[in-house]
Amino acid sequence: MSEQNKEQIQQQETKDNSSQEENSRIAKKSVLSTVLIGFYDRSVVMTYIGLAFAVVGICFAYVTNLTWSVVCLIVAGVCDMFDGKIARACKNRTEEAKEFGVQIDSLCDTVAFVVLPVLISLEMGHQGPISITVCVLYVLAGVIRLAYFNVLAAKADKSSPMKFYTGLPVTSAAVIFPTLWLISRFIQRFSTTILFDTFMFITAVLFVSRLRFRKPKGIAYYIFTLIAVIGIVVLLYLQYWR
Repeated sequence: MSEQNKEQIQQQETKDNSSQEENSRIAKKSVLSTVLIGFYDRSVVMTYIGLAFAVVGICFAYVTNLTWSVVCLIVAGVCDMFDGKIARACKNRTEEAKEFGVQIDSLCDTVAFVVLPVLISLEMGHQGPISITVCVLYVLAGVIRLAYFNVLAAKADKSSPMKFYTGLPVTSAAVIFPTLWLISRFIQRFSTTILFDTFMFITAVLFVSRLRFRKPKGIAYYIFTLIAVIGIVVLLYLQYWR
């Protein structure tokens, strides 16, 4: 066989392989992706569920049903904790799907852990000039942090997983504010305002700080989930049976 024929065969094999990879990539798209923009496979479904709970929580806050609003915040936190694990377990994702996952996660986090806590605080009656200023600073810090994280994610070395967060993750709001809400059930209104404003300001500063926080891994996910379930039970008990 001549060198020219060998080269032609190799080129044809390369084209066939590229075609197979493209067909495989198209086949992996969900049915919804063929008629709608975006991605709808299991790598992002937990993120969407978390967003849905966040929106429901906003609706509950709007009608001043704050217990259920806080419950939705906790559930959104649990969803956010596991969505990354689920996404990483999905093999052979395209680069577009990976980038979409990063962007949609940050957008959903903005709703769940930046907007929702502010609404809860406002609906609790923390509406003075200081409280409003703290809410503005909290939102700014949360959005800045998420945008900064997206920049880091784009430059990160995918072969070496990140072991530490720079700054406090916004998901921590799913722990901080339910705890504050629980404490507020036992103290006076004036003290509650001071408590929320102080911790919201501290949290905002930690969002954009350069302090390092270790990423949870392994059994820590399940411990946090158990704590979340216990927290929800306690909140509902105080609301309906105490």
